[in-house]
Amino acid sequence: KGVEKNINLTRQQRCDTCSGSGAAPGSSRETCSTCGGVGQVQQVSRSFFGQSVTVATCPTCEGEGSSISDPCPDCRGDGRVRGQTTLTVRIPAGVRSGNYIPLRGQGEVGPRGGASGDCLVFIEELDHDYFTRDGDDVIYQQPISFSQAALGDEVEVPTLTGKAKMKIPAGTQAGRVFRLRGKGIPDVDGRGVGDQLVQVMVWTPQELDGRERELFEELARLDEKRADSEGKGFFEKMREAFSN
Repeated sequence: KGVEKNINLTRQQRCDTCSGSGAAPGSSRETCSTCGGVGQVQQVSRSFFGQSVTVATCPTCEGEGSSISDPCPDCRGDGRVRGQTTLTVRIPAGVRSGNYIPLRGQGEVGPRGGASGDCLVFIEELDHDYFTRDGDDVIYQQPISFSQAALGDEVEVPTLTGKAKMKIPAGTQAGRVFRLRGKGIPDVDGRGVGDQLVQVMVWTPQELDGRERELFEELARLDEKRADSEGKGFFEKMREAFSN
């Protein structure tokens, strides 16, 4: 659903003492005597083929067209000082690690009245406690018991928007994946919403009391005539697992 975050940033900001000009209060910038305020100089070179003229940045004013005779004491003529600021960034739904959000004009200011650049906020996703992301889909592993898998049941599963009820059909096998339509992550470009994939994990008890063992063994005997393609019944496999 997206979120709004505040970020603390250290950047080059306009010097308040000189208002970004770089000149000390009460003084002003002077037109460069080398380039006459143009910021460029012409360089003439002669060769066997004749004379050629090239244009280069003025070495005196570095292309600014003016110079500072009395620099600002706080920024030393740069027109910028380092400072801290807090920016608010709106992170849209559906972004993922590697995406970035440009904050136009919120980067570092240029020297002596130059334009400000942009601040690029890169996204890094943190791992969730029990959800895994796959594109716009989310994956969740739902534990159920042997009886729920065999007889069927209705369970509550967590989603990104709250709990949802899901039916477990009788005879559900471990690893089966159910799809909850529209319970995933919105596409960042607004092209629909992903799904939630719920993978059923059948929980195996590690300890059985006497009555539980009797019931499982009875089920195993009933299952002996219903062998799977490998020649062993489902409950026979369970009994072997418990006896190891």
